[in-house]
Amino acid sequence: METLLPVLDRASDHVVQEIKRTYPMNSRQVATELIGRLGVSLATAIGGSTDARRAHAWARGEKPQREIALKHALQATVAIAARFDDEAARAWFASSNIDLGMKSPTTFIRDANTETDYIRLVSVAIQDAS
Repeated sequence: METLLPVLDRASDHVVQEIKRTYPMNSRQVATELIGRLGVSLATAIGGSTDARRAHAWARGEKPQREIALKHALQATVAIAARFDDEAARAWFASSNIDLGMKSPTTFIRDANTETDYIRLVSVAIQDAS
């Protein structure tokens, strides 16, 4: 199983601290922070839904179907925001990215289904935040 450890070695201390802060979070906390940082539309899309009520349900404690995708999206978000800010993280998720095959991070994570894909997303975020 792949881990973020080799990638974290290349990140700043602040980025590492922010990513590690997400480790113990439950899905309600992850959804709440994603909605707060990225907005309900992006959080919903990242979670694989088109219905904003889903993201609000996750924030109220309903377990999301793509919990691991949301957790890694939050890790990517905090990596970008630690270097820049939440607005930059929103823009990063909405823009095409050459390191993700010219897909936006939102599309990439929505289509991802392996741990390798999730690690790649966070790795690219860390690289872009460096």
